[in-house]
Amino acid sequence: MWIQLVKWDPVRIKVLDELRNNNINPYPHKFYFSHTIEQIRKMYGNKKKEESEYITENISTVGRIANIRRQGKASFVDIFDEGEKLQLYLRVNELGEKYELFFKYFSRGDIIGVEGKLFFTQRGELTLLVQQYTMLAKSLIEPPDWSKLSPEFRYAHRYVDFLYNSNSRKNMLIRFSVIKAIRDLLAEKGFMEVETPILQPVYGGALAKPFTTKVNFFDETWYLRISLELYLKRYIIGGFNKVFEIGKVFRNEDIDVTHSPEFTMLELYWAYADYNDIMSLTEEMLHAIFQKHVKSESVKYTVGDKQYEINLSVPFRRLPMDSAVSDVLGYDVNTAREDKLIAELQKYSLVPRGGVYSRGLIIEKLFDKLVVPTLIQPTFIIDHPLETTPLCKPHRTKEGKIERFELFIGSMEIANAYTELNDPILQDKLFKEEVERYKKGDKEAHPYDVDFIRALGYGMPPTGGLGVGVDRIVMLISNNTSIKEVIPFPMLSAKIIEED
Repeated sequence: MWIQLVKWDPVRIKVLDELRNNNINPYPHKFYFSHTIEQIRKMYGNKKKEESEYITENISTVGRIANIRRQGKASFVDIFDEGEKLQLYLRVNELGEKYELFFKYFSRGDIIGVEGKLFFTQRGELTLLVQQYTMLAKSLIEPPDWSKLSPEFRYAHRYVDFLYNSNSRKNMLIRFSVIKAIRDLLAEKGFMEVETPILQPVYGGALAKPFTTKVNFFDETWYLRISLELYLKRYIIGGFNKVFEIGKVFRNEDIDVTHSPEFTMLELYWAYADYNDIMSLTEEMLHAIFQKHVKSESVKYTVGDKQYEINLSVPFRRLPMDSAVSDVLGYDVNTAREDKLIAELQKYSLVPRGGVYSRGLIIEKLFDKLVVPTLIQPTFIIDHPLETTPLCKPHRTKEGKIERFELFIGSMEIANAYTELNDPILQDKLFKEEVERYKKGDKEAHPYDVDFIRALGYGMPPTGGLGVGVDRIVMLISNNTSIKEVIPFPMLSAKIIEED
């Protein structure tokens, strides 16, 4: 038995039935039109009003009805499409009996096809005198009062958000323009865009909790990828020297204003390069993206309750992680007694990752708490403690450190990069240590990937790698403090999505 779960507007349902009873198809297969509203505005919006009464012969266009202003035998209707609006003028003179039928059948939210002549009203508004109209889609739900909608409703029903909220539409235009700009720049530099599997038998490339699934054919548990890294490195091993992918990754963790379990990453790998080369490339790429979209060396961004002017001129500041923490605490964290550092953690009820109280992981946790909130201007935090990742090459001159950087802007991590570890013996050792951490309770520890170790055994050249959070770049450009505003369809509880 079919059950109606969505609440249609009963008045609109009645109109729909009447249309069908009168052999009017409210959902036709196709409609030919000569111009989009955007094309109409570009071609005719700047014509002089005095050129002629009508500035075109018949043209046709399409749009969704925003407003209907009935004024006796002549009325105005606003339609919009792809963010552009056009005024329609309806008169009995041109439409005859179809004039009254329009008000009987059409309402806000309906999609209409129209044909007529363009002219300017006395107020100078570009307007289409309608000579024919066609119903293209009858809307069965009344458009909402946007001022009364909660963010949860907007995120759950994004299609409505895009229609009636110009800011949401603008955010998406910025988002997809940023992605295109990244692709174009990397292509110019000789990087090849490739693909890696989303479903993987072993997750890896980051320290995170995965989403699991069942592959029925194999009767095996597989995982949604938490990173693009290990398969992109397989490309490097296979002889593709400059590769990148922009794709979704999935981490079964917290949802807050800067984190989403599903988000978009750029990852690239560059054979025969190191983290210094990657740092320069990151600066160049981000500077170019911001210049294109804000056309300035600076951008305004809100952190907490304060708005900052973020200077994006290059080079960005470079600061070792241990120096950053030492500056805040007032003493050298490399030589301080560990019990003193543990006492600092206890002030804030902090526990290092996995509950392991090694010096490096203590420094990492103190950095996250004390330093990250202060990193408003673009800053590369370089040379992290060895314990923070099993996939990075040890520093060539600094014992106990790795050749890694994270880029922070607006108190958010934007990028993470390594001089990649390509020693299969050391990688094997570090993976085994991660397995022991997992056994001791660190659920974000990196699993052992047999095939990746085997791949390294064939030889991977010296390589620099980079991961960039695309969503957070869009947040900075659009001055959005919530990641949900820049993700097209953010993750929400199914209960919220199903609510009418």
